[in-house]
This record gives sequence, C-alpha cells and structure tokens, in this order.
Amino acid sequence: MISLKRISARITYAAISCCLCFVVTLFSVGCSEKSLDYTELKQINEKVTESELKKYLKVIKLLPQNKTPTFPSVYAPAPAWSHIRSLPIEDLVYSEQNNLSQLWEIERIGEHFGARNRMFKKALHRRELSKEQFISYTLAIGLAASRLQLREDQNLEEVIQKGNKIIHQLQLDKRPFSSLSLEERHRTLHEAMWIARVNRAEHMIQVPPENINLVKNNWDQLKELLPPEFLKNPLDDLSDTLEERGIPFTIIEKKDSDDLMQWTSTDAIIGTDQPDPPPEKID
Repeated sequence: MISLKRISARITYAAISCCLCFVVTLFSVGCSEKSLDYTELKQINEKVTESELKKYLKVIKLLPQNKTPTFPSVYAPAPAWSHIRSLPIEDLVYSEQNNLSQLWEIERIGEHFGARNRMFKKALHRRELSKEQFISYTLAIGLAASRLQLREDQNLEEVIQKGNKIIHQLQLDKRPFSSLSLEERHRTLHEAMWIARVNRAEHMIQVPPENINLVKNNWDQLKELLPPEFLKNPLDDLSDTLEERGIPFTIIEKKDSDDLMQWTSTDAIIGTDQPDPPPEKID
C-alpha cells in the first residue's frame, strides 16, 4: 500500500513540473514574439519626424535591392464603366467612391505583402516596426512626394471644389448607364474622371508642409526607394488638355513646321516684273 507521504510527494513534484513548463512557455513566447512598445499608426495629415524617417529607411535598407516591397496602387484610374451596366449613374458614382476609399485602407494594403515574405517580416522585427506602421509611413511620405510633383498651376483646393460640383450633378442622375447614347456615355465618363481626381486631391491636400520639406530635403535618397507611383505627378494621367488649357489637340513639331521657317533678305527672291495696272473705274 502506497503511503500518504509518497502520494503527497508525487503531487508536489507534478505541480512544480507544471509550473515550470508554464513559465518556460511564457518566456519562449515572449522571446519569439516581442510586443512593440509603440503601435500607433502615422496618419497622412501628421508630421513625420527625422527620427521616424530614419527608422523607416533602416527597414528598407534590410530589404532586397534596398527597396520597398511591391506596393499596391492607391491611385485608381478613371472610371471605365461598361456600356452594358444597367445601374443608374448615381449608384455607379457611389460605388466608384467606395472602391476608391478602400484602396487607402492599411489592412487591404497589408494583404498584398503576403504572409510568406520572411525578409520583410525579419526587417520589421529588427527595427521594432509593425507592418501596419510601415505602410502608414509609406503613405504619409509617399503623398508628400506626390505633392512635390505638382505644377504651380495645379491648385488642389480648386480641383476639389470644381470636381465636387460635377460629381454632385452625377449623383443626381438616375438614368441607367446602359440607356445612354454613345455620345452621352462618353460625356458621362469624361465627367466621372473627376471622381478619381478629387480622391487624389483630397488625400494630397492633407499633407502637412513639414512632410513636404522632409521629403524635399531627403529627395535624392527617397526617389530611389519609394513606390514608383509616388514619384510622378498624380494628376497628369487624369488631365484634360482641352479643359485645362483650351487646346483641343496636341501639336507635334515636324521638320517642315511653319514655326521653323525663317526669312532673311539675303535668301529672298525679288522679281522684276512691272506691277499690274490699276483696275478701270466702273461707272
């Protein structure tokens, strides 16, 4: 018969073993998945500091070819609704606006990086930065870079104000898109281009001047690292030459263009014919 002392000893040993296993498990989890002390995301209207930029760049330096992972586009193209779309124009506009807003969601962008990108995950872990934080920095810095590409005549406030008026009229149009004539569909799609313009302008206008100066001061480095779409004018691919400049077509210079023809007195051929007589007066 087993004594009570031996039973008690076994129970005590088992309890100690369970406690030790629990402590070891907690320790191993804490080591493998170190929690970040700072998890707040950078908003596009918030200032990015020099230290934050340096931390962001250190992550990129650890990545292959020293470049950001393939970044999904946040600048959507102009609407291209099919002629068979039977929804009313107002519904197509709201759907387009909703789709554009989703492009800027950090969670959606994060899905494009993939869970198997070990190099990216390792670089983030070493610099104590979350994937979501990295994305938020890319958007804040990238939008500031986009602002630098704008021309002086591209006023964001005017773009938003004018675009919203046109969009509002489209939102009042209850006609099914498929019912429109070819000319009406073309005109409607031409006006719907403002949906994408306004979306881009509304994001860029939120960029604080500090971020623009930060990008300008570090441009030589950032232009080699940022996603390509932030390195070009985001309004140019939605531009309307006739509407913006009053030019219905683009003139392509040729070698025989009249603008290239020059006249000099030495090359002029002067005739010696007598001038025509004045016409007779008719009574």
